Amino acid sequence: MFVWEVLGKRKEDDDFVVVGGVKAPDADLALLLARETHFRHKEGVEYAVRRRGKEELHPGRYRGEDLGGLTDRSYRTQQAYAGVGAKLKKVAHGVAERGLRIDRPRPPSAGRLPAGKARTDRDRSQARPGGELTPEDLAAHGTAG
Repeated sequence: MFVWEVLGKRKEDDDFVVVGGVKAPDADLALLLARETHFRHKEGVEYAVRRRGKEELHPGRYRGEDLGGLTDRSYRTQQAYAGVGAKLKKVAHGVAERGLRIDRPRPPSAGRLPAGKARTDRDRSQARPGGELTPEDLAAHGTAG
């Protein structure tokens, strides 16, 4: 198994720079691994591999827009979510116009208290699996036994 240096270009006019490495028995598998591990998110426009210690460069066959695949992966970047809040407001408004919006307060669920109600000592003791044990008691006496 040989170690191959992975080289890449961010822009067309850049020079190749080492961006990482892969282990592979031949140049074809090294190119495949390089593309899948270093350029699958469209991090560059061109890539190549070179066996460590050698000068021969093996260029990858995918370039530009094809490098990184054809699947739209814009959801992986923050700019893909621009405008989501406005779309959500538009949908909420449409749902409310059709009378499908629930505008009542949320019902209390297990463990949640209604707004404005404080938890009492009795609530706290019943919520603990050890009954009246406090965290200090557990720390002092342990949980075994």
